[in-house]
Amino acid sequence: MHNPLKRPGKVAAATLLAASLAVPAQAIVPAPHVPQKTSAPVTYGAPVIGIPAPCPASHPYPSDATPSQVRTQLSKNLGIGLVGKGWDATANAPLVKIVWETLDGLSCTGYLSTIKAANPSFSLNASPISGFAWGDWGLTRPGSVTFDLGKWQEAYSAGDKGRLVRIIVHELGHAWSQTPQAQGPYNRFATMYARTGNFGPYAHNVNENFSEIIGYYVARCAQDNPYDAKANVDGRHDAYYELVRADVFAGREFAGAPGTAIDCSMKPVITRDPKEALDRAPISRP
Repeated sequence: MHNPLKRPGKVAAATLLAASLAVPAQAIVPAPHVPQKTSAPVTYGAPVIGIPAPCPASHPYPSDATPSQVRTQLSKNLGIGLVGKGWDATANAPLVKIVWETLDGLSCTGYLSTIKAANPSFSLNASPISGFAWGDWGLTRPGSVTFDLGKWQEAYSAGDKGRLVRIIVHELGHAWSQTPQAQGPYNRFATMYARTGNFGPYAHNVNENFSEIIGYYVARCAQDNPYDAKANVDGRHDAYYELVRADVFAGREFAGAPGTAIDCSMKPVITRDPKEALDRAPISRP
């Protein structure tokens, strides 16, 4: 009679173990081969101020249009209202062109559409801002990103036009950070920020730094960009760049990786392969 409490001998135990591990040969099926997904070719538009490799132009800027006509057409292109008197001032025409080309340069991404979906009455406001700020989200006018084009004249006259692109994308970043899609990326950034600190010279808290890493990601030709080689020592900003690339723009880049030389000469980008060099020549800022 078999005694269930009696331990089998070494040979018997080995036999039992082998039997328990045995698998019929026909049950071993190799895993099916799953081909690696390859990145779809990326098409870049002609460079615009501040952005070496924007999205292809959906709506080229109408150089022969009046300020009022530009305002009407830009509002139609974007599907949002343009409020404030600054849009119609002739002196602001070069600045409005930068707004036009920057937003058109983002048109192949979901950046603006995400903001619009979360803010049905969203608008862009060209009006004076009290205090030192050159732009804000919801402070001067609720539900609007406001640009103080009068203050922008200083940077434009000084030749730092890329700074204005950064401001546009930065202020939109505040609106984007309050959308449902931003919750995960924003929380991950907050954890990074607690370890690494401020990204650039204009921000000193989590919220402002989050918008800065987005603004400079697009405006790679803004002066003293923290993603540049001289500022990105030991790859200190690589994680910020990767977060924006993956979580904000779904892999779409507007220049080469941080720390690489960026061509800001406004020469057309010929390459179509996302793995090929967007980084083509030493930095030469407009």
